[in-house]
Amino acid sequence: MKILHTADWHAGRVLHGQPRTPEIREVLREVAELAKTEAVDLVLVAGDLYDTRNPGAEAETAVYEFFKTLGDASIPSVVIAGNHDAPGRLEAASGLLGLAGVRIVGEPKVAQQGGLLTLNLGGETARVAALPFVSERRIVKVQELLGGDPGAWRESYREGMRKLINNLTAPFRPDAVNLLLLHTTTDGARLAHSEYEFHCTENYTLDADLFPEACNYVALGHIHMPQRVEGLPENAGRYAGSILQLDFGEQGDAKYVYVLEARAGRPTEIVKEHALRAGKRLKRVSLAREDLDRNLSELEWDGWLKLSIKLERPDPGLKDRLKRDYPNLLVVEQLLPEREGAAKRGVDQHTLSLVDAYAQFYDDERAAALPDDLRGAFNTLYAEAQPLADEPEFTQEFNEAV
Repeated sequence: MKILHTADWHAGRVLHGQPRTPEIREVLREVAELAKTEAVDLVLVAGDLYDTRNPGAEAETAVYEFFKTLGDASIPSVVIAGNHDAPGRLEAASGLLGLAGVRIVGEPKVAQQGGLLTLNLGGETARVAALPFVSERRIVKVQELLGGDPGAWRESYREGMRKLINNLTAPFRPDAVNLLLLHTTTDGARLAHSEYEFHCTENYTLDADLFPEACNYVALGHIHMPQRVEGLPENAGRYAGSILQLDFGEQGDAKYVYVLEARAGRPTEIVKEHALRAGKRLKRVSLAREDLDRNLSELEWDGWLKLSIKLERPDPGLKDRLKRDYPNLLVVEQLLPEREGAAKRGVDQHTLSLVDAYAQFYDDERAAALPDDLRGAFNTLYAEAQPLADEPEFTQEFNEAV
């Protein structure tokens, strides 16, 4: 059985005001063409199809076009929700997408209620344990499906995930290709730092020993850097990574999808690590103001650019002039001497409240304490937004606004 593994499309992504969906659509066309050329039997999509829970029409069009192309080629797929996706929204579309051979698991389910899928493909039987992203509060609801004391699961996210994975993989059989599809963070995974990092902290990491030996392959999403899974045999699991350089922290990172061959009772072989060509690359350039004019060639780049300029004093209008002359220049960061030390300090959102983080940011930027009226206005805004604070797309947009 030949399988294509992809993840983390983030359709609807906007980078410093620049929509990335047209690029994502081109990458998805490349992936769909690869699936047809390689004559794969199954496509696994390991979550984060969208960048927000309420994607725009253009983002949905790009995703639906991909699945229609697969459907026209009679290539089935299994899809799970990531932490950026709206599980209910994905499942609401499952009836129509099912006409194109798409099987969607948006909400975490136990095996008996749809978490385990059985597919007959390429003369083999595939059993797919499909586990979408599970938040700490949601795993308590899943515990209710398995029975027991929900309160006890609050003590250990990892133990709860172990029980859920064991439930989903218990029906694995040696005469089938056993696949575990999930959206999570494993110990030792290297971040690209464009992920929603709260869901990558130790509270959410899993050991590879949670994945049973019966798995022919563990198809992972959530971490944007393509990599093998620490603790598993070389070809037994992969993070596919994002299909596009999503943020300037991913400068230079190659993007892949994996094609693998799996047979019942035999080790899986990764037959192709396809380096994706579509989509624009990202580049960061750092220059001193006195070196800028003789190094303008560094801004002649067909991808998206971020420029950091060291200045002795503010230069009004410089940013606008540069962005006018170089349309691919998305960010012009002006670094003044009095701000360099503060910039290195950074804002640690894991140890500070958002209000305190904003006060530190204000001090770093203005070299002054946060005024009481501004602190009050921030507190009011924060209180109004608190019910949304655990939504990843809200947090990302809020941080960018700050």
